Amino acid sequence: MKYAQDEMRGLYFEDLKEGMTGSFEKTITDTDIIAFADITGDTNPIHLNEKFASETIFKGRIAHG
Repeated sequence: MKYAQDEMRGLYFEDLKEGMTGSFEKTITDTDIIAFADITGDTNPIHLNEKFASETIFKGRIAHG
């Protein structure tokens, strides 16, 4: 049985059964990237600078790994 993120929130550990699955989806925003850089100190321009990142093999900014 597959559960969406909102359905999983109401379950306790003892509610989980073998074979159950769940999923989570998140669209990464500019705010997420900036917040992660602030928290971790990883200010690599590949994450934060579009002009710099556009000149790399990625052709644009990428989210932290």
